[in-house]
Amino acid sequence: MIEFKRISYQNVQVGEELVSNDLVVKPEDIDTFAYAVDDHHPWYFEQSPFGGPIAHPTLLANQALLMRHNKYIVDAGLHAQMQFEFIEPVRAGMRVRTRGKIIDKYERRGRHYMVTAFETTEEDSGQVLMRGQFTQMIFPD
Repeated sequence: MIEFKRISYQNVQVGEELVSNDLVVKPEDIDTFAYAVDDHHPWYFEQSPFGGPIAHPTLLANQALLMRHNKYIVDAGLHAQMQFEFIEPVRAGMRVRTRGKIIDKYERRGRHYMVTAFETTEEDSGQVLMRGQFTQMIFPD
């Protein structure tokens, strides 16, 4: 059984590995996200140069943030910075997973931060779809 600790500056450790749940991208996920961000590009609904519809590049952005929730209770936080590199398009039917590592934690002006690097891959082929890093402010207890 996994024990969930509350996320804190003291609990997170540089080098700690995180992993998301797997996610099967469904056609309705692609449609819903396109409408949610008010981006109705035809590539999300019809043919694209990549062979069929593709997902909005940021569809899986939250999956990287959710990795922490598989290990910690995360009451709140503040996204200080996010960087993404979109490598391959995401398509319906892909089973994807995000893996990451805490690469830094630091204090600045009395506030605590953690930096996580991540990669999102297609589970069957191992192909990297997206990579990046995010900096999260950790609120004190």
